[in-house]
Amino acid sequence: MAALRHVKALTFDVTGTLVAFRGRLGEHYLASAKRCGVRFRNENLVALENGFDKAYAETHELYPCFGAGAVSTKDWWRRCIVRSFEIARDDEGHDPDTPALDAGQQERVFQRIYSLFGSHVTYGVFPDVVPFLTWARRKGIVTGIISNADERYGDALLPMLDLSDHLDFNVFARDVHAMKPEPRIFDVAVEKANVARSALHGADASTPIAPEDVLHVGNSFSKDFVGARNAGMKAVLLDRFGGDEGDEWRSRGAPVVRDLTEVLEHVARGNYALGTAAAPPTVDF
Repeated sequence: MAALRHVKALTFDVTGTLVAFRGRLGEHYLASAKRCGVRFRNENLVALENGFDKAYAETHELYPCFGAGAVSTKDWWRRCIVRSFEIARDDEGHDPDTPALDAGQQERVFQRIYSLFGSHVTYGVFPDVVPFLTWARRKGIVTGIISNADERYGDALLPMLDLSDHLDFNVFARDVHAMKPEPRIFDVAVEKANVARSALHGADASTPIAPEDVLHVGNSFSKDFVGARNAGMKAVLLDRFGGDEGDEWRSRGAPVVRDLTEVLEHVARGNYALGTAAAPPTVDF
């Protein structure tokens, strides 16, 4: 029987994988603007959400990786949020529901939304996450984040959600000037995984973690599955809500699971195991 190959590190996307987004973006934007005295007639959530999508893409085009090396994260989001309202108004035509914001309103609305999106109102943790990460640490597996996000996730959001102590390293797009599916962000994750493994477990530097020793878990076919595989890692996609997207991923050759328990089951079915033990992993959390 062929020897099992061991996964020595697990990496994760954040939103939709470990962290759940609460509510609807349009509702959060609308409520924040109303609290700042902005008046809407019909409360067109779709227009605001479409405006955000376009503003987000536009701002990334102007300032890639959340403005790394060019503008601060906060200024990046200030532009994106203000532009969301501007685009929503422009796209609604001659009689828009979304009002024009004056300079004072722009700043007040921005500050409220920016603060809101760093709070428990907008983010929570999926119930299987902490037990899974606790299990992984007990098995001596290094765990970390690979995210197309800014550093605020690591500085504020993950600590607020009590996840920082359960993770060994973070890699965010702004910090490394690269975004999934670019190979560099995955390469940096492997480097950080080795540093963490040495610091936490005193691992021998002569047997470092290689890309093929890492299993990445995410929820985007192109960014997480293709990106990780192209970087030499193993990858599995997490379809927490059982939508049509999961069926599409399977049809394109990606392994798909519904929760983190199934990640272990996926590993056990393959010719590799989590951790350093000689036996396949068991679901014991």
